[in-house]
Amino acid sequence: MERRYQDERFEKAEPAHIRAYQLERVGKMVAHAWRTNPFYRDHWLARGGKRGKIGSFEEFRDKIPIVRKKDYVADQAAYPPYGKRLARVIDGKEPFYIFNTSGTSGQGVEVHAMTERERRAGYAVSAYCYRWAGLEPGDKFFLCFGISMLGGGRIELYGLENYGLTVFPVGNYDVNRKLELMQRFKPQAVMATTSYIGHLGAVGVEKGSLHRPKVLFGGGEGASFSWFEMQQEIWGAPFFNHYGATQNRVDLIYPCERGIGTRDHPGMLHNIDPGFFLEVLDPETGRQVKDGERGELVVTSLIHPDFPLIRYAMGDAAVYHTPNYCSCGRPFCGIELATVGRIDDMKKIKGINVWPDAVDEALFVHGGVDEYQVVLSRDATQSDVATVRLMAKPELDAGAVEALCEKARCALREKIGIRFEVVSVPQGGIARSEYKARRWIDQRS
Repeated sequence: MERRYQDERFEKAEPAHIRAYQLERVGKMVAHAWRTNPFYRDHWLARGGKRGKIGSFEEFRDKIPIVRKKDYVADQAAYPPYGKRLARVIDGKEPFYIFNTSGTSGQGVEVHAMTERERRAGYAVSAYCYRWAGLEPGDKFFLCFGISMLGGGRIELYGLENYGLTVFPVGNYDVNRKLELMQRFKPQAVMATTSYIGHLGAVGVEKGSLHRPKVLFGGGEGASFSWFEMQQEIWGAPFFNHYGATQNRVDLIYPCERGIGTRDHPGMLHNIDPGFFLEVLDPETGRQVKDGERGELVVTSLIHPDFPLIRYAMGDAAVYHTPNYCSCGRPFCGIELATVGRIDDMKKIKGINVWPDAVDEALFVHGGVDEYQVVLSRDATQSDVATVRLMAKPELDAGAVEALCEKARCALREKIGIRFEVVSVPQGGIARSEYKARRWIDQRS
């Protein structure tokens, strides 16, 4: 497979060179934050943080405590509206780019900022994504994120335009209008939240008018390998699912030319190591996990000196891999496709820990599943009841739908280890997501 390099200085470097570069940048970021950012200084001191030179990544973990969303939100509440972390914004001496998070976790909305030089540094990171996917300057790109105060949408728009793409910001149109515009302008690429790509594809197939782009981009949420396979078949295009968050102010973990990979060896999403230092930590010990193990993603930015992001625990878990996992030969670490999920999305059902991506895989591996919803409840004895509402593809007759439900029951029992009720619902019985999928309803409390 032909390699498409964005920056050969780093992509062909030895892993030891990359790690040395990261360690130097981490040391400078930490020293600068100790001097200039009262939020981080106070946060670290209150939790046993230690000043001094960072001589290794082990010292970095030992000396610098992690920070979480709740810490940012508490800082903003104590020093509204930006918190001590973003005190520089109050001076108003230069232009800033201000973003909100969506607040869907229930913990509150974070405010984030970046300067012009930080925005430009982010361009060097986002360019990897579009180059690896095979896009060329001038290609037409449909951006299906809405443009608002949220980071998602504006962050991508900046990087797309800087890369030289012709961007159509269609996020504020409904699904039918988006599909009509695709037929008219025939973009080479389409980007939306991971589940919304599925929504576009399903409606387009139903209407009999689905444009075939050169490449699909998803983000904002994970999905199973079978789901990615299904979307590639529907659209006739490779699917590049990336990872990022408003806190990072740029998407930062991307698949290389291998895309989703194969079922036996799923693709790897490579962290852009020159821009960010990625840790994947065991929640119990706080130590870096080994290759092939699952842990929480903790991110340190190497490109945001003005508004630092240092050891931020993302609240997302994934399977970690060293560079050796991927055959592309790049020296960047990363995470395995189809393993990313919110830590708080894990459900305990009948005493078993159940990750949504495992249910996703058990259902979408059967090609007839269009969409589904899981309802968790309790019976008269207070035992857990897990019910899957399954919406089959419209071309299936009643007998095929019944057989599909039975296959789903067996697959869930085999893969998850507990019994799920599976009931069919008609087309339209499950509302399609307009942004991120909300497939789980927990009624037990």
